[in-house]
Amino acid sequence: MFAVQYSIVRDQTWGVLMRDTVMQGQFLRRKDQRRRVQFNAIAECHGIARAIEVVDFSNAGLRIDKVSGLAAGDRLKISFTPDISVEGTIAWLVWHKAGLQFTKPLKQDAPAYQYLVERAAFIEQAHVRAISSLAQREAQKLHETDQS
Repeated sequence: MFAVQYSIVRDQTWGVLMRDTVMQGQFLRRKDQRRRVQFNAIAECHGIARAIEVVDFSNAGLRIDKVSGLAAGDRLKISFTPDISVEGTIAWLVWHKAGLQFTKPLKQDAPAYQYLVERAAFIEQAHVRAISSLAQREAQKLHETDQS
């Protein structure tokens, strides 16, 4: 099954170029493994800074949320901390969500990649703790039922 997506991208003269992209299956899905994160960052574009939320990442890009006033093709600098930032281009934009493709894929020893990995580890540890807690409660319920 083929799908047609119409996307708006800015060309070199800041005019708007309409193009239709025919794809099979899913729309513009990154093939890289993604890791979930959730933290606020600052996106800078055209001299304007705005707060956004980083939702997931791979070494090739980020998925961001709470995006406004931007378009596919815009180049962004996203600051995680005053000392750690990444740069890229908006590959897709739907409502308030966007995909950012890094200018250069992040290497595993890059400070930005290490920061993202640490944030992902925090989320993953919280997930494991929550599952463990639920399992303990269920085991306790079974134990109480067996004794009755």
